[in-house]
Amino acid sequence: MRLYTVQVKTPVGGVNRLMAEDDGMLVDLNAAGGVYYQAQGDTNPQQLADANLPNDMITFFHNGERSLSAGTETLRFIREKTPAQGLEGQQLVYRLCDVTVLAPVTRPNIIFDGMVYEGHVKHHYGEIPKGYYKRPVWNTQSGSTVVGTGAPLYKPSYTSQFDFEFEMGFYIGKRGFSIKPEEALDYVAGFTVFNDVSARDAQADEAVMALGPAKGKFFRNSLVMGPCVVTKDELPDYDDLAMTARVNGEIVTENRTSGMLFSLGQLVAQISEDVYLNPGDFIGLGTSPEGNTTCSKLGRWLQAGDEIEFTIEKIGTIRNRVEEA
Repeated sequence: MRLYTVQVKTPVGGVNRLMAEDDGMLVDLNAAGGVYYQAQGDTNPQQLADANLPNDMITFFHNGERSLSAGTETLRFIREKTPAQGLEGQQLVYRLCDVTVLAPVTRPNIIFDGMVYEGHVKHHYGEIPKGYYKRPVWNTQSGSTVVGTGAPLYKPSYTSQFDFEFEMGFYIGKRGFSIKPEEALDYVAGFTVFNDVSARDAQADEAVMALGPAKGKFFRNSLVMGPCVVTKDELPDYDDLAMTARVNGEIVTENRTSGMLFSLGQLVAQISEDVYLNPGDFIGLGTSPEGNTTCSKLGRWLQAGDEIEFTIEKIGTIRNRVEEA
């Protein structure tokens, strides 16, 4: 299933809705679910839709198979019966151009960003630190700077080295503690495209204190996710998908999600050791080998006016334009 969080216009302003893609259109699962359950003869159809098809992505993840099954049945019903409207006259089906696509989870609880691609580490450090091979490493970031495709990338006033980082990431779907590597996929809700935007000069200044990035990564609209989350059942080959980055329409990076030194399972196991992961937590696998400006064909830092496009096969494209802060 391809799940989106979008904002739709209403007489009282923008309202966020959870939708699923079906044949290029978006179906409002909660509103459509009410019609579906009414057709099944349920006496409280909208109440059942609210429980099984919530308008919040984290709650949808938390429900697990209950929401996935309800979503699949609702999409099938809408495809076959094509009802005109919801129980209260709501629109059920939208074109992508009629909504504003947000990040799939608009405010993740926490972001863990890994570094599983050896090629990126070599580029970043020159000589790879020996400690890199001991275990997966990551940094943590706040969900307060997360945005979706189409949002501007604001180049901070304090940087002259504005960089992108092309990654694939995934959301945790259920609570887990000290998760075993071989069980990690059981805790994954689905995958998305991720741009971990960075101010490299600030990051370098901060690195001398060995506390991890601060203003190098924490600024307005610094984390881009989307355009949707693709549930893991639709991506059994998540570890071998084509990754293509474009700047101003020109291809600057062509990588694949394969070639990870540490597996997804190893990364999840290391992060969750002696601590809980929760539905809605986000984990980035790390920048692909040619996934930032200076090791890509672009060969320069980003400037105002640049349009960045990241595409991962079978997931989709996020597209954002650089603006001065």
